[in-house]
Amino acid sequence: MLTEDPHMLEQIRFAQVLASQDSPVLIMGESGTGKEHFAEILHGNRRPSSSQEVVRGSNFVPVNVTTLQEDLFEALLYGHKQGAFTGATRDTTGLVQQAAGGTLFLDEIGELRLTSQPKLLRFVQHKQFRKVGAAKLSKATCRIVCSTNCDLKEMIKTGKFRLDLYHRLTIFIIKTTPIRERPNDLALYIHKLHNIEPTKAKEMATQILKLTPLDGNYREVQGIMARYELLGEYIIY
Repeated sequence: MLTEDPHMLEQIRFAQVLASQDSPVLIMGESGTGKEHFAEILHGNRRPSSSQEVVRGSNFVPVNVTTLQEDLFEALLYGHKQGAFTGATRDTTGLVQQAAGGTLFLDEIGELRLTSQPKLLRFVQHKQFRKVGAAKLSKATCRIVCSTNCDLKEMIKTGKFRLDLYHRLTIFIIKTTPIRERPNDLALYIHKLHNIEPTKAKEMATQILKLTPLDGNYREVQGIMARYELLGEYIIY
């Protein structure tokens, strides 16, 4: 991650410290501010924990919770046995097992349906799961990292997010800041990734921030720069 911002550097150091822990981490910030990159730091720098029998592997499994169908939530997350339901023609491995010894990254956790939240809560609480159709519980060896661009506390007030799940997922919190609040980082990004001289990159960053609040953050910057390099002008959509 390209940054000279004191807050972001502090959050990177914090993520590196947390990498050796097993507790859940919630990464909060706007879309396009590098939340998955922080999840990869939490995963990639991990060392084996003395409380785990399984040595940490390289399994980093990212999943956007909006892709988890409500009626198949447990089957997708925990897997299922053959014959557990119509269409279950074979045993399957769920996301939890795919992330064994590594990290299960649940992106945009604020979008998780209210009816699915208690199912996730039980897993986070006990680090155990049962495949759909299975008789026995299995122990999970993955770490849970979540991200959101939502105000979960406000969602709790309106009954859209469970308070107990919130507290389970927020043992530690990492917060990213939008690129519009980091103009020097925007100039650094333009300079390093687009090979533009530093003074010119700073001028371009200033001009871009005059034209748009960059609600899309780095993703929006990528589009602006692609159009600029092709057409030689700032085109904002």
